[in-house]
Amino acid sequence: MKPHIGLKESFTVSGFFKQQDQVDTVLTECLRLGIPRDLIDVALSEGAAAKFPTLRAKKNTDSWFAWTGRGALAGLLISSALTLGIILLMGYEVTDQMALVQLLGPDIGIIVGAALGALYGWLRESDTNVVMQRALQRDDAMLLLVYLQPPEEAKRIEKILLRHGGEAVNSQPTELSPAEVVSATR
Repeated sequence: MKPHIGLKESFTVSGFFKQQDQVDTVLTECLRLGIPRDLIDVALSEGAAAKFPTLRAKKNTDSWFAWTGRGALAGLLISSALTLGIILLMGYEVTDQMALVQLLGPDIGIIVGAALGALYGWLRESDTNVVMQRALQRDDAMLLLVYLQPPEEAKRIEKILLRHGGEAVNSQPTELSPAEVVSATR
């Protein structure tokens, strides 16, 4: 990817761990550094999940929040079109129909659309990102990932992972989507 002016390079640091307490120690140390918990992930292959009984491999349903927004937008548009259609067909002065217009208005459309979108996103399995698919390489260890770190912080996190028994520690540039590139360069 071609570097953009004003866009700071970021890295994803990852490493394999064979013991749960190693991961807990690294998590604690990363949190002490001020890295938000939502930028840290643990990924397991199904084979590795059998080795760690307290953890379990499950579907990746991280896209439910994005689908909530899509559902809310769809609900807004559909309910707005429906209420405008009722007003056009029945006329604005018909008082009996105004209660129906109020009920089916954009407010309820947004709420119902968001709920349906969230449900769909929760039930639908998301595409697993490429970095997380690295967990499939090993059935004897779990993969710890720390996302969106500046170069100097990535080097420090690499040292932390190695110090606590991390194997095959890797730091690679984070791939940004076109929308993220546009928002980061503004």
